[in-house]
Order: sequence, then structure tokens, then C-alpha cells
Amino acid sequence: MRSAFYSLVTISVLAAPSALLAQTGAGRPSSAPASASVAASAAPDTILKSALRVYLDCQGGVRGCDRDFFVQEMGFVNWVRDRFDSDVHLLLTSLNAGNGGREITVNFLGQKNYAGKIDTLVINTLPNDADDRVRRELVRTFQLGLAPFIARTPIASRLRLSLSGGPAPQQANPRNVKDKWNFWLYRIDGNLQANGEQLVKQTNLSTSISAARTTEQWKINLGGSASYNERDFKVFVANSSNPSVRDTVSVIVLQRASSVNALFGKTLTGHLTAGLKVSGGFSEVLNQRLSMRLAPALEYNIFPWTEATRRQLTLLYTLGLNHYQYNSTTVFNQDRETRGNHSLLIATSQRQKWGNTNLSLEGSHYLHDPQRNLLTLSGFVDLRLGRGFSLNFRGSASRVRDQIYIARSTQSERDILTQRQQLQTNFRYNMFVGVGYTFGSIYNTVVNQRFGTLGESGRRFGFGGG
Repeated sequence: MRSAFYSLVTISVLAAPSALLAQTGAGRPSSAPASASVAASAAPDTILKSALRVYLDCQGGVRGCDRDFFVQEMGFVNWVRDRFDSDVHLLLTSLNAGNGGREITVNFLGQKNYAGKIDTLVINTLPNDADDRVRRELVRTFQLGLAPFIARTPIASRLRLSLSGGPAPQQANPRNVKDKWNFWLYRIDGNLQANGEQLVKQTNLSTSISAARTTEQWKINLGGSASYNERDFKVFVANSSNPSVRDTVSVIVLQRASSVNALFGKTLTGHLTAGLKVSGGFSEVLNQRLSMRLAPALEYNIFPWTEATRRQLTLLYTLGLNHYQYNSTTVFNQDRETRGNHSLLIATSQRQKWGNTNLSLEGSHYLHDPQRNLLTLSGFVDLRLGRGFSLNFRGSASRVRDQIYIARSTQSERDILTQRQQLQTNFRYNMFVGVGYTFGSIYNTVVNQRFGTLGESGRRFGFGGG
């Protein structure tokens, strides 16, 4: 935030947005009073061309990023669908905050006649903030950040800034604020999911608990989770006494797991962090009656962490000690074992106006046998290559040679089909590639939610929900 008065300042444009956007049919937003009207001599086409063109770019799943709401509340700018048509590129990124909320960074990137004009504003949200409150904070942030750009357009004479009544709030600072919770944040979750049909039923139960404390120097995460998955299949089999009659047999597949974990991280420099990871638990799928791990870690970011919302290039090295006790003897004739391993993870993340990327390459192996190793490449790429043209790719590929937990006993056909336990494999992969091209009007910002909930039958005929 720029000052303590930031949250008290609002902006309004004294013009009727319906006149500004006459060709689109957009209505008057509630935040912009129509106390004056656009001169009748001003042709709608002229107004549309002279109003500021803004492109909204929400990356990383920014909460409260509701484009329809912004269009309704800020009718004095033209919301365009392609960054190549915009005067200002609004690039939004977010990071987890220590209180469980999000720190949202709004970058105002000038283009065309505004090239080189760049500004940044930051807002912080709480974990229990309603989406409506978040999106209204974003509207006010957009208004403040766009004011210098709007000031260079023909509607500048109608621009008004005002200060809400009451004293300016004091900015909270973790270094001097008194917090009865000492910056600890706790969360408890429980989930029940059930689905089924005549011959198949599935029930999932899961629960988790976590505690976290985040300061500039320390990051502590503590957590535990448990899950129960039951699948009930009804199978028809021939009656032993009368083969012409079929009996129904219930086949139940159970998969249970639980874990506890802890992470302690200490800031050493603006780039380097040291930490310790501790975990324990069990997993029937992985043939583990008990697993425990202790692993010191070092992480280095090539870029300063202050630039984390825009770009990261990190190297994470861990050296761990693992202890396993198995439900069944493994293919290496082990009922229990203690093994050391180490891993190196290289990851890069970029959120720029041309798109965003997140790529990682991880390699690890057990110290007692380097041939027991794992190599994984994963990530996603979302590129805006040209006017209206986008390319999306996401996926992962792994070379798997570290499955020391695989049971020696042969799995039954039923176990294989129901995937009750992890099967031995030398590789895994998944991928998605998408190409899109959009063309047409860049001015149409009409919000019309009619026929937005047609149900499943409507979607079958190609009518999108929403």
C-alpha cells in the first residue's frame, strides 16, 4: 500500500456509463454517479475509442477476480479481451500470507501511448473474507491505479477523487503488533463424499489439522491428515448348485492412509533458506505399515524473494533418512529397512503479461543403491502468442526406479483392476495440450446471466453453465 489513506480513497467518474458504452448496452455501475451526462454532440464511437482500454489478467487463481463484476462497477473504461488491444494491462498475482489469507499484487502495465508507465499496488485479504469483499477491494485498487492513466483521456475532466470519513487506519506490522495468537494460524477440516449407483458404491472420509506460523525470519508448518476410501462392487457369479441362476457377491476394496508432518524454515539471506522436514505415517496403497522421514534442506532463489509474485528460480536440496516397516515382504526381501536418500529440485515460475509458466525438474536416489532413483519433469505453460491466440500445455513425465516398497507377493486380478495397491512401473506420464483462438468485438462488455443455469440437459446441447 502506498499510504495509510489508501483504503479510504475512492474514485468516481461524473458521466453516464450508458452513454460511454452506448454500443455495448452496459448499465450504470453503482460506484459511478450519473450527475452529469456526456455531451450529445459526442458520437458513441468517439467515446468508445477515447476511453481507456483495460485488459484483465488474473494469474495463479487470484481470489475475487470477477470480470463481470468489474465491468459493471467500472463502466468508464473499455474492458478488452486481448492484451494487444489494451492501453493498460492489469496483471494480478497472489501469494499465501502468514495469516492464511492472500497477498494480491496488482501491476498496472502501460502499453501503446502509455508504454513505460508502470505502477504496483498491493492488498491483503483474510482467510475468512467473503469473495464480495475481496472483489470490492480489487475494484477500489483498480480505480486508484488507473486514475493516472484516465487523467490522460478525454474523460479526465469528469474524474473525481474523494476521501471517506473517519481517521486513517494504522498499518499493521508483524514486527510491532501485539498478537495474542503470536502469529499462529490453525485449521481443522473434515470431509465426507459418497456416490454410487446400483452396482458400485464409494465412500471417502478424510480429515486434516494444521498449525502454521509465518514471520519474516521463520516459517513453521505442522500438520496431520487421515483418509479412508471404501469401494463396494456388486459382482454377478454363477450359482454353484444351479448355473443358470446368478448370485450377487459384494467385493469391498479398502484404502487407508494417515500422515503427520512438520516443516521448519529459517531465512538466512534474501536468497537462501535453511529448513528441516519431519514426517511419519502409513499407507496401505504403498504397502507401508509405518514410514518415517527426517530431512534437512537448503533452498536458494536466484531472484530476490521480494520478486516472488512475478518470477522465481529456485534450487532445493534435501538429504534425508527414511525408515519403513512393510505390510508384506517387498520384492527386495525386506520387511523393514532404514535408507538414506537425497534429492535436488530445480523450479522456475514466471508470471508476465505474455503468460505464465511453472516448470520443475526433480531427481532423487537412495544412497545405498543409486539405481533406485526417480527423475520427474513437470509443469505448465500458458502463452499468449498473438492477438487472440493462446497455447496451453501442462503435464509431467517420470522415470520410476525407486519403488522399494512393492510387495513380493503376486497381486490378484481383483487387486490389479481395483488398484488396491501401487503397481510396479518404470514410468508415469500425463499431458494436456490446448490451443485457442478468439476473434470478434473487443468492446462488447455486456453482462447477461440469463439462461446461465440450464442444468445437465442444457450442457449436453452445448449451453455453458454459469
